[in-house]
Amino acid sequence: MADDRDLEEAGAVVIHESLNRPILLMGGERELVLLLALICGIFALALHHVWSIAAAVVLWATGSWALARAGAYDPQLSKTGARALRFQVFYPGQATLFARDRKVLE
Repeated sequence: MADDRDLEEAGAVVIHESLNRPILLMGGERELVLLLALICGIFALALHHVWSIAAAVVLWATGSWALARAGAYDPQLSKTGARALRFQVFYPGQATLFARDRKVLE
């Protein structure tokens, strides 16, 4: 803790890890996991058939697995992915032979 006091005296601010950590639920983004649970619950309970319950369980298992994998890749993938798709026209992901040289300030 002496290091924290030294940093505070130097004018730095110590940020707790819990303020910077993404909020995950079952390894996936919280909003997407809750939306998946809502969709599976509605699908299972609204139709009142055995096949709908089985389909909801399969959808829940595959969806939660996919969301956990996406959460391990990038905890904010839905936000960053949507932004990347929105700006894809402005910032193409490939270089061209006719690109201008970048000016570097020295």
